Amino acid sequence: MVSKSPSSLVVTVIIALLSLGVGLVIGYLLRPFPENSKEHKSLEGWINDVEGAGDDKLAALEMLRDCGQLAREDPVISKHLIESDVEACRALTCDIPYPRTYVIYKLRGEAIDLDGKLDEKAWKNVGWTDSFVDIQGRGLPSPRLETKVKMRYDDSFLFIGVFIEEPDIWANVSLHDGTVYQDNSFQILMDTRQSNVNYKEITINAKGIISDLMMTKAYVDSGEPLTFWESDVMSEVHIQGTLNNPKKQDEYWTIEMAIPFTAMYQGSGASLNRSAPEPGETWRANFLRAQWPIKNFGTYYEKLTDASTEWWVWQSPEVINVHLPERWGLLQFQDTAINSTRFQTSDRWITTNALLDTFAALKAFHAVTGRYTDKKELLHLPPYIVSGKCLADLSIELDWSGFKVTAKPLGKNKEEGHTRTDHFLWFGKEDMQYF
Repeated sequence: MVSKSPSSLVVTVIIALLSLGVGLVIGYLLRPFPENSKEHKSLEGWINDVEGAGDDKLAALEMLRDCGQLAREDPVISKHLIESDVEACRALTCDIPYPRTYVIYKLRGEAIDLDGKLDEKAWKNVGWTDSFVDIQGRGLPSPRLETKVKMRYDDSFLFIGVFIEEPDIWANVSLHDGTVYQDNSFQILMDTRQSNVNYKEITINAKGIISDLMMTKAYVDSGEPLTFWESDVMSEVHIQGTLNNPKKQDEYWTIEMAIPFTAMYQGSGASLNRSAPEPGETWRANFLRAQWPIKNFGTYYEKLTDASTEWWVWQSPEVINVHLPERWGLLQFQDTAINSTRFQTSDRWITTNALLDTFAALKAFHAVTGRYTDKKELLHLPPYIVSGKCLADLSIELDWSGFKVTAKPLGKNKEEGHTRTDHFLWFGKEDMQYF
């Protein structure tokens, strides 16, 4: 038997301790993330490719190892990480959220008498829209006064019923196509084709005065209001209280409107040249309530100029600008028994959103660089557009006007969708018309 000297034992122990320390350090740096996490799979790929990695990848890898868990423990930072995870999941599942929706049921033997009161069976049988919210959306208080809408239709008209809670009912404008929006008013915005062009705007005040126009496109897209367009709407207002009487507190006012489809379809293109919607047809729409600040002096109202106007909407665009049709809600016409169906989703929804998101990315790129690009890798696009799981293809073509985007959906015999520099969005044949 060979005996070891005390000095060799000391050396052996020191080497063993050093090896253990190095092992612990390496183990910490290469500690695994949870197997079901996005970081685990991403870092696994990076680690496997570490020999060919550049300094930027190595720096990012080291950063994630050092602060990944700390970032998740910070409530502000973790919110952004969750949002990134949601976007990654959408790229996998193609689950693109819908805005607010409402199903409009066709009248079946029921009648609506336009008196402004909303007391007919035709109204009582259907539900209200969701209550209105602040135009800026999330994180802001709910409106202090209730606003909600009901809708029905027949072969000729879209019927709209509105409830507006209001303790001080007043109106000044008395001229058709005057500045009705300068009163406390209710506004309807509808895009019959979901094309972002030639959409309609109808505004009414408590006097029942109407202002109507067609927008060639949104103001941010250099659109123009065509005030010569007439909706031919028939309407009545009922006031539970008194108009322009500061001495008495009011309760609410209600509106009944009948809008002919022939007027609403004007400018929608040859593909929608009809007198009534087909079952399942879906429009973009929003509703806006303007609530101006006033002071009641007992004998008269005074409109305040040093206070902010409140804007309440059905579907929030999350900015103080309701003229963003791509951010409105959806109305769907159904010729079925009342409450017998839910809103039916569309196989064009993913394609539509891909076109809208690519349009926004191109505009953002142009705002920074002064030019457009046909290279998708230079754009800040949501992952679902480029994942290959939600679209068959998306291409950008530059032309004299700027660009044209084409999105090809997955599946056979499905029409491609398109959008271009002026925000016009269409499927199949391009047939934009004014009249």
